[in-house]
Amino acid sequence: MARRRPALRPAGALMNRRIALQALLLVIVAALFIAAALNAARNLEARHIPTSFAFLWQTAGFGLNQSVIPFSPLDTYARALLVGVLNTLIVSAVASVLATVVGFAVGFARLSAHWGLSRLAALYVETLRNIPLLLHLLFWYIVLLTPLPQPEQSLSLGGVLLNNRGLYFPFPGLGWPSFDAARNAFNVEGGLRLSPEAAALIFGLTFYTAAYIAEILRAGVQAVPRGQGEAAQALGLSPAQTRRLVVMPQALRVALPPLISQYLALTKNSSLAAFIGFADLMQVSGTILNQTGAALQTIGIDMALYLGLSMLTLALMRRIEKKSDWGAK
Repeated sequence: MARRRPALRPAGALMNRRIALQALLLVIVAALFIAAALNAARNLEARHIPTSFAFLWQTAGFGLNQSVIPFSPLDTYARALLVGVLNTLIVSAVASVLATVVGFAVGFARLSAHWGLSRLAALYVETLRNIPLLLHLLFWYIVLLTPLPQPEQSLSLGGVLLNNRGLYFPFPGLGWPSFDAARNAFNVEGGLRLSPEAAALIFGLTFYTAAYIAEILRAGVQAVPRGQGEAAQALGLSPAQTRRLVVMPQALRVALPPLISQYLALTKNSSLAAFIGFADLMQVSGTILNQTGAALQTIGIDMALYLGLSMLTLALMRRIEKKSDWGAK
């Protein structure tokens, strides 16, 4: 006697079941989140801990060593957080560009047929990526700050002044014509300033991340079958043309996902700037937390802002991927 085949469920019914299960899971997660939030609110209220964000509009009462927008101790905590976010964003962007340049240079050096150059690049990679980033930052901070002269003995480099308080660049503005940063007996006034803390953070993030980018590039190039390069040269392409037109597009397609991870890690690693006194988001929010005691709100703001910066970095890299042919199938 022949067995009956089990009846097949309609595709629509199967889809409806999946949607129902996903909706149920979403409701459960939302209920757990709401319950946890209500429980936390009750506990905070019982301990008389404020949960409002009104403190953001209070006077900060502290200064910052680096700011791309005007800031004084009379400004609010909200403006101080804005300064911290902008400092973090600018440092991360500059360090990402420099790390890419240095990383690609070291990666190509590792692939070089020159034995000495290849060994030197390998030494760079193996040394720098096995030293904690915090030690990188402290090293650069000490190297940059210790040997520099006092402001009254600033080194003049064609209108650019260098001392132990930073690097000062002439910057156009309203007023009488001037081609140098104003200098008095104790400090330098006017122009754009790059503090030693900012420079140490940029250098530390750059050279540390570049070691990882170099290995990612090397792995991407070696993932391309060697026969493709040989075929391109057999067709008359020079070695430089072969690498630029045949090897690199395929290597970047392989290397792009881990590269994105490195850029995201660089943005989050910039939070170590507080250890060298740079006014990034973490350093500013830590000062705000100590003065206001609003731990929950401050940490929540930090988490949201770092998530936003990471999502911005990810969106930018995805856009670059779509504009190029690296991500083409």
